[in-house]
Amino acid sequence: MISAIPNLITGIRFILVIPISIYIYQGNELWALILFIIAGLSDGLDGYLARRYNWCSEFGKFADPLADKCLIIATLLAFAFSGKLPIWFVYLMLSRDGIILIGAIMHLLLFENKQAPPNRWGKHYTGWTIALFIIVLLQSALPFIPIYLEWIAMAGVIFFIFLSLFNYLNQEGRLIFKKIL
Repeated sequence: MISAIPNLITGIRFILVIPISIYIYQGNELWALILFIIAGLSDGLDGYLARRYNWCSEFGKFADPLADKCLIIATLLAFAFSGKLPIWFVYLMLSRDGIILIGAIMHLLLFENKQAPPNRWGKHYTGWTIALFIIVLLQSALPFIPIYLEWIAMAGVIFFIFLSLFNYLNQEGRLIFKKIL
């Protein structure tokens, strides 16, 4: 039963998505920031526990990245609806995720349920995205944070959107196209 702790922590991260989104939309960025940081720390903790004590499970392998993606997409949409990020930028981020989602589904279907491994550029993209979200929340909660930090983080996200998509299409995309054609 104790081996279920990482999955329980992942479940808490799923639950935190709701109040984080609500707090952002309502303009209570300080609480959103606190819960977002807790969610981020929980991601590190559940992964550490699963690896350290060999408490890995098939559910955890599926649920952990799904909880991360739900947290990022819900936060992104809350920023869009509250006007804290430009809508063109939100569309760009959602488009990247949509392209990779379609590719991942095709990869699973074409290669007998074998998942494509995540690439390092996608991990950089996620890191820059989380940094951007924290900066946006900090700026709203603490107005003395300079706006150029947000611009730098947005530039980093855009750079890794294109780099991760290029890498994905160059590797997994080629495999998919070879299988189709």
